[in-house]
Amino acid sequence: MRKLAGAIGLLIALMVPAAARADGPPVGGWTTAVAAGPFRYIALATGHATILERVAPGDGRVLSYRYLGRQVGIPRVALDGSGGGLSADGKTLVLSGPRTGYPARRSTLYFINPRTLALAGVLHLKGDFSFDAIAPDGATIYLIQLSPRDPTRYAVRALDTATGRLYPKPVVDAREPDEPMRGSPMTRATSVDGALAYTLYSGGDETFIHALDTMHRQAACIDIPPIRNLGQVHLAVNGHEVTVLNNGTPVAYVNTATRKVSKAPPATPPPAVSDGRGGGGGLPLWPFLAAAAAGLAGVTALGARRRRAGSART
Repeated sequence: MRKLAGAIGLLIALMVPAAARADGPPVGGWTTAVAAGPFRYIALATGHATILERVAPGDGRVLSYRYLGRQVGIPRVALDGSGGGLSADGKTLVLSGPRTGYPARRSTLYFINPRTLALAGVLHLKGDFSFDAIAPDGATIYLIQLSPRDPTRYAVRALDTATGRLYPKPVVDAREPDEPMRGSPMTRATSVDGALAYTLYSGGDETFIHALDTMHRQAACIDIPPIRNLGQVHLAVNGHEVTVLNNGTPVAYVNTATRKVSKAPPATPPPAVSDGRGGGGGLPLWPFLAAAAAGLAGVTALGARRRRAGSART
């Protein structure tokens, strides 16, 4: 599970400036917006600075904004554009600096006061780190630490927000603690309370869901059946059940508590439509059409006789 991701996929991701991975090899860049609670936050790069906005999600009104004299952005956590950095309680907003190369010798996180949009703190980390997820109360931040020797190898690390220090051990699947982590994050979904972050990965010939418990620093990797057209795949969360949808159609159900995976039943085909010759699996239409035509002819003839009779009496 989680074998070497394809080098071509990594190269393509590195060429996309807006892409940044979580639970997988990060490649730098940002997404446009992130939302939690009653507000949505947008970061707009302008030259060597950034305009950070807080907007109303309903009508898009800009409620407040702030000019930051540096380039920062909302972390992108999956290749479909999923964003992160905002805690579910809306009290912690984390932005990231730009990725300029691999491996990064130093990584920087920027802490923003979501109410005032003011810069509340800056954290510098030695090594190649990128934002992954955040606990609902903002107490723990999860990062991806990229190997300096192999861009396909990484570790999930937890950071104590209060102290700014990393917990000593990486966050791993307790059932497979020694298995290397590799893969490309395709899409992300979180539970309603923000405690569970689910990421669908493509790792070479395998597809799996990385289930991260942000409250307890625990993770599980669950293999799922191969899926075509991964660029159209999304996740829907309902409690401990994650539905994998391909172009809007369920293809698998994952119970993250039991790790049981079941394929979705094939979609019911639409009712067959006959071509009038008995094809398509339905009743042939030509007898009904013939009867209708005969009836119409009879009505027409009856009307003609009545008109002739009326003309004769006139």
